[in-house]
Formats: sequence, C-alpha cells, structure tokens
Amino acid sequence: MRWAIGAGLVLAMLAFGIGVYHVAGALKEGAPVVHRPNEITVAPLPGTMYVVQGGAIFRFQHGSFTQVTSEDGWMQPATIAGRDQLVAVRRRVNYSDLVLLTTGGKQVAQLTHNYTPGAAESNHWSFYPRLSPDGSTIFYDYDPKSRYNSYQVDLAIFASPSNPGARGSVQWTHPNDLTGGDVNPVPLRDGALLYTKYSIDDSFQVHAQVWIQKRPGSGGQALTAPELGCGQPAVSPDEKMLAMVCSKGSNQSVELDVASLDATSLTLGSPATLVSGQLLASPAFSPDGKTIAYLAPSRPGGNFQLWTVGSSGPASVRNITTDLGLDSTSAPVWIGG
Repeated sequence: MRWAIGAGLVLAMLAFGIGVYHVAGALKEGAPVVHRPNEITVAPLPGTMYVVQGGAIFRFQHGSFTQVTSEDGWMQPATIAGRDQLVAVRRRVNYSDLVLLTTGGKQVAQLTHNYTPGAAESNHWSFYPRLSPDGSTIFYDYDPKSRYNSYQVDLAIFASPSNPGARGSVQWTHPNDLTGGDVNPVPLRDGALLYTKYSIDDSFQVHAQVWIQKRPGSGGQALTAPELGCGQPAVSPDEKMLAMVCSKGSNQSVELDVASLDATSLTLGSPATLVSGQLLASPAFSPDGKTIAYLAPSRPGGNFQLWTVGSSGPASVRNITTDLGLDSTSAPVWIGG
C-alpha cells in the first residue's frame, strides 16, 4: 500500500511538472517580442522624432530608428530651438541629472550636479526638462528638500539658463506637500508656464490638474477641475490648442482630450476626446499641429508603443509601432526637418 501511494505521488508530481512546463511554454510563446527600435522599420512620419527605450534615446526619421545614446539611464529628452543639441535626464539609482548633448549623442556638459558622495539623503532629482520657446531657459523638475524630512520628494519646477556657463536658478512653483509635486512644465512664448499640479482632498484622494502661472512664485490658477484628473499637458506650435491626459476618476483607462487654449485670458475651451479606453501617456504635437503622437500599449498588459491621432476630428488613430517597449514617461519630441 505504501509503495502504491508513493508511486502515485511521484506520478502526480511528474504530471504537475509537465503541466507547468507546458503552461510556461505557452505563456512564453504568447508573450510579445520586444525589439530594439533600430531593428525595425515602420510607416514614416513627417519631420524628426526622439523617443526612449531601455535607457537609450533613439531618433525616428523616414520610418527608421537610429540609436543616439548608449543604454545608460537616458530619458526625457528635449530639443533646443535653433541649436543641434538636446537636454536629457540621466537617471541613476538614487539621483538624476540634466545633461546637454549633441543630437548625435555626444555629451557637451552636465548641467546639474545632484550627487553627494556618501550621503544619499542629500542627493537630488531632476526630471522633465523643457526649453523655453527661444531656447534660452530650461524649465525642469527638482526636489528642493523638506527641512523636516530629507527623504520627502515633492518636485518643484525650476528655471535655469540653458547656456552651460551661465548660473542662477529660479523656483517657479511650490508643490502641495506629500503629493509628489508639480511636473510636466510647458513654457509659453509670453513667459507663462503650464504644468501638472497634484493635490490631496479631505478624503485623501489625489487629483491632477493642468495649472498655469504667469510668473515665478505666483499662485497661478487651474485650467481643469480636480475631478477630471487631467495632466501631462502638450501645446500646439501656435499655442492655440492644448492636449492633455484625463482619467476622470478611472484607474483602468484614460482619455486623450484636446481643447482650445487662450493663454491671455487663462481659459480652455470645451474639451473634445480624441482617444479613450487606453492607458495612454505623454502626448506631443507634430510641427504643423495637425497630429498628436502619444504612447500606449497595443494590447492589454503590453508594452508602450508609438501612436498618432489627428488633432481635430474625426479622430484617425494610427498604431505606428507594435513590438517596442518605449518609456511612457518620456514624451516623444517631434520637430521639423
């Protein structure tokens, strides 16, 4: 009897192992293959675009991707008007810096120095660089540190000269405590600043709003209501249209909405939804303002891919890539040429 029970257990274990093997194989076969961008060719888009995958920056032109930097923590590139240069974030384990690069990926200068040897609590983070329209100023996120808690990271938006030899920075925003801070700066031609501001209500719910400020340190005002959960603003080249990502209380999907923008009167028109039912992120306008690029999975649970949609109806969604794994926090940078 004992022998029979033992044999039965062995057979059961063998059957279980074979079953797990086959299920794992099936899952592996069904898993999407992630290619490096420079291994694929897709439908071309006008102009030049920069995207990020695996800590490397890639340039997209004529339907092909070219690797610009090594895979070394690079993310969130931004272009400088009138100069063949990029500003990008180089992220490390417990700090990040802004670095000036040529469009070919050569390092020109390190613009921030956020590492403190032997004192991680004194390190800082810099994210989301964005150049002013004339290219003279870099707006970016930085954690100024709480005097009571050096590990509290609530990002504020600062501005510094883009010239590596120039010094001086100005703090533009003052974030709400324990929200993560103010992010996604978008400077406008008249000197105003758009960004995403987070707040926490009396029920401890976090809300994102598109916010605008006319000058550093001012209170500014909201362009969207808290319950809409809108953020990640992108502005058309003529600054007459605003694209944004809105959750409207959902944690399963978001919308890509677009509205007319009047930066003088600090108002938005009625938003129109271009894309819904996706976990999309990081919109960016084309150089002519007629198209918006964004990042979203091609299938539930998949990696982020490059998509486009017309900025005015009827919406025409195009899935540009299907087998990449793009960095959803690094918005595409779309320029002419």
